[in-house]
Amino acid sequence: MKKFLTMMLVTALVAGATSAVAATEETKNNDSAADSILSQVQANKAANKEKAGEQKEAAAPKKAEEKKPEAEKAPAPAQKETPKKNEAASTMDQIVKEAAEKAAKEQEASPNNRGTVAVPPAETKKDEPAASAPAKTEPAKTEPAAAVKPAEPAAPVTPAVTDAAEIPAGRPLKPAAMQAGAPETRESLIVSAEWLKTNRGKVILIDSRPESLYSGGHIPGAVNAPWTYFANMNAKQGTEKWGVIWPAATMAKRIGALGVDGKKMVIAYCDAGGWGQSGWTLWILRQAGIKNAKILEGGIGAWKAAGGQVTKTKNTNKAVAFTIKQYVPNYTATTEWINNNIGKPGLVILDVRTEPEFLGKIRPFQEKRAGHLPGAINIPRESFLTADSHFKPAEEVQALLAQHGITPESEIVVYDTAGVRSAFVTMLLRYSGFVKSQSYDEGFQAWAGNPELPLVKP
Repeated sequence: MKKFLTMMLVTALVAGATSAVAATEETKNNDSAADSILSQVQANKAANKEKAGEQKEAAAPKKAEEKKPEAEKAPAPAQKETPKKNEAASTMDQIVKEAAEKAAKEQEASPNNRGTVAVPPAETKKDEPAASAPAKTEPAKTEPAAAVKPAEPAAPVTPAVTDAAEIPAGRPLKPAAMQAGAPETRESLIVSAEWLKTNRGKVILIDSRPESLYSGGHIPGAVNAPWTYFANMNAKQGTEKWGVIWPAATMAKRIGALGVDGKKMVIAYCDAGGWGQSGWTLWILRQAGIKNAKILEGGIGAWKAAGGQVTKTKNTNKAVAFTIKQYVPNYTATTEWINNNIGKPGLVILDVRTEPEFLGKIRPFQEKRAGHLPGAINIPRESFLTADSHFKPAEEVQALLAQHGITPESEIVVYDTAGVRSAFVTMLLRYSGFVKSQSYDEGFQAWAGNPELPLVKP
């Protein structure tokens, strides 16, 4: 009996121990599961934290990028203030600089060191490589002048070359005759580099290029007066006041500040890669009543080719008194006059911009609209020059225009973007016998800026 009870007690103890072991194992298993879950939760939390950190880091650049324009906008007013004085003018001058540098390289590479006409790139401003093709392929250079003239007996009828379909109905509105202007001769208009080398000390030299080019090297004794010096750049672009010459009283002070008194001869020059800013300067001086002003033919490139020295030393002349009672008339055509006379028989609207500008493919100077004036004929400025940027002889200019039905009896309005290239061509036309020629100083930028004026975009 005693043995039986002992066995029962042992059995109970063993069973209890087994249950305890089982409970311990279960607890261990539960703890492991909990640890596993906790580990997963912690892992997920860590992953989420890591992901959140990555998202923050990824978001940070985005915010920085979003804030970056704001940060960049902060200095914008300062940056805009410089261009604000003449935003488009700066673009134009940059184009002139690039074209001039290109022309200089071509001149250096040329066997005779005279170079070829460089035209500003189309993607950029007065002042175009696509347009250089027409300029270099005009027949006036490949055919003798004597042979060209007899071949043009029927050319005098100007309206024959104007696209009548481009002329708006009911034109002209208020036709008025264009008055003839003062004629020019080769002697009254230009001097050679050799002449200037001999007479440099007897004249006032005006470097009409942008300041950056002047600073890079100019003819000794020259003062710098880029096209913007003579123009009102304070008005809003796309209006009839932007980029036009100053009123007579203001212009007189500016001319006098250059040391020009109207008595001593003035020689203006630019370069092969510009828009003929020297012609613009001369056109202004003529209106100011200065007759003894001329252009250095071939510009600074011709000066260097002739062995002329250059300097980087800035020169200023002593200001002198100069007055303009009123501008000499018949040099400038206005927007109003052109609009009233479009479609008039015998009137020629001559567009001297590049072909891409004329066709409305590019607007390199931020014009409001693209295209050309109704009935305009496109003859780029470079077409009037030889390969070394000299004026073509008057007979060749006459033959070139005769191909388009333009005669010395025609009334010619010459235009470009803001009047610089057109002023140059106007002076060249005057020496070629086309005295009824005037420059549209307000230019295409003003015409395109007025949505009420007709425009053609092929």
